[in-house]
Amino acid sequence: MGRVGGDGGCAEGVARGDVILRWQSSDCAQPSLRDARPACNARRPHQRKIAGFPRCIRHRAPPSIGHVVAEPGWVPACGYGNRRTQAQRMQRRPDQATHGRGIVRTPLFRCRDDDRIATHRCPPQATTPESSFMRNRRRSPHRCPLFAAIVAGMAMPAIALADGLPAASSQEASAAASAETTESGTAKAKTLDKVEVTGSRIKRAETEGPTPVVVITAEDIKKQGFSTITEVMRTLPSNNGEMVAGELNSGATQQPDAQFINLRGLGVGYQLILINGKRTADYATSSTPDATGVSLGSIPAAAVERIEVLNNGASAIYGSDAVAGVVNIVTKENWEGNHIRLRGGTTSDGGGDTGQFQWVGGKAWDRGSVTYAFEQLNREPIRAGQRTNVIPSGWNSPGNKDPGHPTYAQVTSSYLYGYNLDTDADEEYWLGSNGQLIGSAEDTDAAALRNTCALAGAVPIYPSAAAKLPTYCGSMNYYDGNILSNQYKKTSGYVSGNYKLTDKLEAYGQFLGMKSRSISANRSSLFIYGEGYDPDFGYIWYQRAVDPDAIGGVPKRVWEENMVSANVGLRGTVFDRFDWDASLSYARDEVKSSWRQLTRDKVEEFLFGGSSGTLNFWGYDYPIYDIDPARLFNTITAEKYNEMTRPIHNRNVSQASQAQFVFSGPLFALPAGDVEMAAVLEAAHTKLQLGPDYRSTATYEGADHTFNYTATSGGGARDRYGAGLEFRIPIFRQLTADIAGRWDKYDDISSIGSAMTWQAALEWRPIKSLLVRGSHQTSFMAPNIMWIYGDPVRQYGTFTNEYLCRVDGLDLTNTADVTSCYSGSHDDHFWYTSGGDSTALHEETATSNGIGVVWDVFDGLSLSADWWSVELKGKSQYLSAGQILSGNADCLLGRTSNGQAVDSSSAGCAAYAGYVTRDADGNLTDLTIGAVNQAGVRTSGFDASLKYSWKSDVLGNFTANMGMSKTLKYEVKEVAGDPWVDYMGCSYGQSACRYSQPVAFRTRTNLTLAWNKGDWSANVYGWRNGTRVNYSGAGRLPAFTVWNGGVSKAITDKMRLGLDVTNIFNKYGPKDSTITWYPFYQTIYGITGRAMYVNLDIDF
Repeated sequence: MGRVGGDGGCAEGVARGDVILRWQSSDCAQPSLRDARPACNARRPHQRKIAGFPRCIRHRAPPSIGHVVAEPGWVPACGYGNRRTQAQRMQRRPDQATHGRGIVRTPLFRCRDDDRIATHRCPPQATTPESSFMRNRRRSPHRCPLFAAIVAGMAMPAIALADGLPAASSQEASAAASAETTESGTAKAKTLDKVEVTGSRIKRAETEGPTPVVVITAEDIKKQGFSTITEVMRTLPSNNGEMVAGELNSGATQQPDAQFINLRGLGVGYQLILINGKRTADYATSSTPDATGVSLGSIPAAAVERIEVLNNGASAIYGSDAVAGVVNIVTKENWEGNHIRLRGGTTSDGGGDTGQFQWVGGKAWDRGSVTYAFEQLNREPIRAGQRTNVIPSGWNSPGNKDPGHPTYAQVTSSYLYGYNLDTDADEEYWLGSNGQLIGSAEDTDAAALRNTCALAGAVPIYPSAAAKLPTYCGSMNYYDGNILSNQYKKTSGYVSGNYKLTDKLEAYGQFLGMKSRSISANRSSLFIYGEGYDPDFGYIWYQRAVDPDAIGGVPKRVWEENMVSANVGLRGTVFDRFDWDASLSYARDEVKSSWRQLTRDKVEEFLFGGSSGTLNFWGYDYPIYDIDPARLFNTITAEKYNEMTRPIHNRNVSQASQAQFVFSGPLFALPAGDVEMAAVLEAAHTKLQLGPDYRSTATYEGADHTFNYTATSGGGARDRYGAGLEFRIPIFRQLTADIAGRWDKYDDISSIGSAMTWQAALEWRPIKSLLVRGSHQTSFMAPNIMWIYGDPVRQYGTFTNEYLCRVDGLDLTNTADVTSCYSGSHDDHFWYTSGGDSTALHEETATSNGIGVVWDVFDGLSLSADWWSVELKGKSQYLSAGQILSGNADCLLGRTSNGQAVDSSSAGCAAYAGYVTRDADGNLTDLTIGAVNQAGVRTSGFDASLKYSWKSDVLGNFTANMGMSKTLKYEVKEVAGDPWVDYMGCSYGQSACRYSQPVAFRTRTNLTLAWNKGDWSANVYGWRNGTRVNYSGAGRLPAFTVWNGGVSKAITDKMRLGLDVTNIFNKYGPKDSTITWYPFYQTIYGITGRAMYVNLDIDF
């Protein structure tokens, strides 16, 4: 399947990539431009083409091969004048055999106007007299460009196989290489066709520019053994921040399929996600006000040609959000033919059965093309009970040394606590076999406890290994039914087209649609509790974990997502020198969800049978109950559970629309080359509306309010206007400067206003094989739209009072003391507020720097190394309860938990005091959780890459690609005037770091090895996560490496069979002994384990 390009201009160079321009005039009986002018490169791109003169013809080649390769599936022919398009100058031989993706077995050249096979020159069609110099000039074959093109075309299959790709792969990277014969007969590297690369709107020929861009092609996704783009992006070295939801989503109650990335650890939303250079809609569901961004799970792999990742700030080019980088997902276009892939597989440890169908095809003709793709992806769930080797069930939990004498349970099951207001005595009660409640002070307590446990599907739990009697009931299988990786079905469709209205005007468009249905299961709907007053027992507190086996399994939640992304536009040229592109884009993401949810009135009625009034004590009105022991402790069946639940329905919508106009081209010539520019005008509208079931909102006060669940609600709209200008200035032949500036204006209810950003970069090429680059960028980030429009959530919660833990002498840098503090002995229960009005937030500003070098050591070997740094000021941070309570405790005590002094009179301490309310004894009575602008975050590190290819007639062809990213520093300043705090050694279990771990791994590395010979090919892909701070922060977990492998064979010219194995050695992440509760595992390492897939690729 070939890709048809448009007309190319005169070009005299070679760059690595896939676009090759070959000047054909020397072998056509026509006067060449070289005859009419001193040299081919004397013609500037903006100078007028002369009618009747031949034009350059494009050819395509794999991106890492620096050789001349003819267009796969097409043969070059001479082109004359400006009247005919590329496709008209190229004809397909009907007798040519093709296989794979259109590899030409016999790449011969046919002239456009003659049926004979051209071996040297096309028939003359001159419209301008040929000079006597050209008539008398004698050409040797090795100096003839057509001769070189013929040789290159005959070598095309071997060259393509050297890269491990089918020769006719129609979707490759964006720049290419060629060899142009010089007057002396030696080959020289020359500069070729210019294309737009992420990070700049100015088209360029070189694949490497002033800022590093990582390119992941559709073929790379296959080589690495993955099914989706999310899977491959998870192993991207620079994707090194805290992961949100994703593969292990046991805690993702509202974002089950959200698949975000987090470059440099700055957070979700700090990298701009584009589809074909246009913004798209955020994922339409938010679990917290700060967890929103574009989800890669909405984009099917079948539609993707390549992914370009810019690991630098780029707000001066693209506007807000481009702080940590830009991810541009480029979809397929200009295909010819059809390709089908069937993929099926399963995991070694159970669950995760996968079936995938992909169909990509298209048709190209002289004035346009249509490309289409379809994908169906089905995957079965993975449950916690299928990964007990990693996430142990209750019996095998680390706390249970002796299964016959369990000292740990996943959750406390049936439990009734009573406190006598008159005698100040408290007891725990259990249901005896005679149906009577037995107090814990009585001798028959143990027997009653065992009876209570049996009714709840629980087991008696002992307080210690030496204890002779159990003290409470514990559920051992409470989490086993949790779905760790959702069951889902995704159907996606894509179509792209372009049509040349005139020689200088083209219409184009793309449409991408996705519909998915996911099923999750979460145990939050199994936990019931209540409190009140009973005349016989005093104040009562009751809680119970419903046995999932007794009700037919963990309740399911169904999620349906519909996503569309469309882009239409016109593009063309004016004055034979400027390109322009006017486009309209629209994206929409809708997420619907439904399940049966416990409601307050139903739970109260089931447990306590309704109240007879209220009694005020401790400052609250408690309902008065006459409790029924059988109702509280007997087995809860599926029928009884359904009596406590009602169906709820949620609908969330996210939209993004944009109008854009880009104008670019050369302004004027300097001695070292043309000064080029690009200008952009944009107007955009975004909207996010979270529409949960009305009974689950914080403002709803009805008796049927959802129980133990309050949804995030709210939303609003934002308008944005932007204008930018970019220049590329050749200072010397070896030194080029890139300068850009942009103005953005935001219109919403916040105080964001407008922002100006700029960037400057230098490219120095002292020799042709060496590039030294440096850049400085300023960026900005508008606050998350949910922070601006989110509704406050008022709910009841339990929080550990860290302040009183430390007052009582507990050392929170010690694992045992941390466990003691969080055992419940220092817990406070109260109503608190989360979210709400954050209109005072202002935009965040960032400064990025980069210095790097790219060196083509020799043919086939390339190295790069880049140092980077980002400093972010005013970072919008949604403070968690743990962060606030920890910071407030530090301020009250005048020191952090690790002994660092804290100024209690600082602005930061004043801010924390405003969030927390305590009584005279230090007990928590109220808490407000909201967003603030932090003083700053700064981080730095370096990236490196290696690319190597080697060809052997005997052994085959080999390629190796390696990437690495290392974070050297990550520091946080919460409030102006505070010192910078080193977060590199932070973990979720450290109060000194506000229970955050922004840097997942200090170092991440990936490596791809590929080999092919004849019909066989094999690939190995590995990625390594460096050491990671354990939960307590007292040690580090060892590095972790995973290997994938694949092998395939061409069965026929149009069919290939392959086998992929991901995680060959079935490795899971290292154990963290400081996590002594479910899931006992650092979930960032993933839970799939080994998976095996069979692939069948068919072309027709």
